[in-house]
Amino acid sequence: MIILGLDTTGPDCSACLIRGEDSLAYKTERIGRGHAERLAPMVADVLAEAGVTPSDIDRVAVCTGPGSFTGLRVALSFAKGFALPRRTPVLGFDALHIMAHQLIAEGRGADVTVFRDVKRGEVFAARFKDGVPIALPQAMTLDQAQALSSDPLHPAETADVRVMARMAMDANPEGYVAEPLYSRGPDAKLPGGVTL
Repeated sequence: MIILGLDTTGPDCSACLIRGEDSLAYKTERIGRGHAERLAPMVADVLAEAGVTPSDIDRVAVCTGPGSFTGLRVALSFAKGFALPRRTPVLGFDALHIMAHQLIAEGRGADVTVFRDVKRGEVFAARFKDGVPIALPQAMTLDQAQALSSDPLHPAETADVRVMARMAMDANPEGYVAEPLYSRGPDAKLPGGVTL
């Protein structure tokens, strides 16, 4: 099974191709902004490097956030557009879940609390046991996140797309719907000051 992994939820733009435990191709760049311009050429690069065509891909795994409206929509939209003509399953994983799996693979324990700074004095945090979330990620203060566990918190600023792609290998697509996890609601207002 060949899996394409994508992430544009943070400052990095990342893409990979995984077959089983083997990483066929991997690219990541810390770009801050401009994910929409960089992602498609990056995917073309990893396909060429691996000698894989879009029709060879069995699943697409995409990081769903938390992140800004624009940032996380880039990879989500690309993944769904890429998969649609071939009816390739698209699976979504949040960055906290990915980081929990990274930490477990590194031997940091089976019970971990992970957070991502979403600015304005808030973090998204969740606690995981054996890689399974005890509760869904939610916004809170850093102090509230620290109260989730007596163990140290682990930041999830960068999620490894290769770990995510491996997670997608055995996952049921129906249980990992690629829906965005926004840091917060949109700041845009309708005419007359009505919020969305």
